[in-house]
Amino acid sequence: MNPIRIRSKGQLTLPLSIRKAIGVDAGDYLVCEVQGDSVILRKAPVYPRSSFNDGIWRLAGSAEDKEGRNDVSTDKHKYLGDKP
Repeated sequence: MNPIRIRSKGQLTLPLSIRKAIGVDAGDYLVCEVQGDSVILRKAPVYPRSSFNDGIWRLAGSAEDKEGRNDVSTDKHKYLGDKP
């Protein structure tokens, strides 16, 4: 077990052997959990970004909400954070 130094801004470097063992690389995310005086790091799951071509949009408009609206697909850019 090798000690890891924490830098002034709270940053640390995971040794290459650990990064390889859990399959992470630059740009990946880790989930951090504290248990007592221990810190557990796990590779965070990656979910693909939504797009206008996702099958979910075929379902949009197939049900009616409480206000009687049934087509959110025309405003899907609002939900995806994209421009129409």
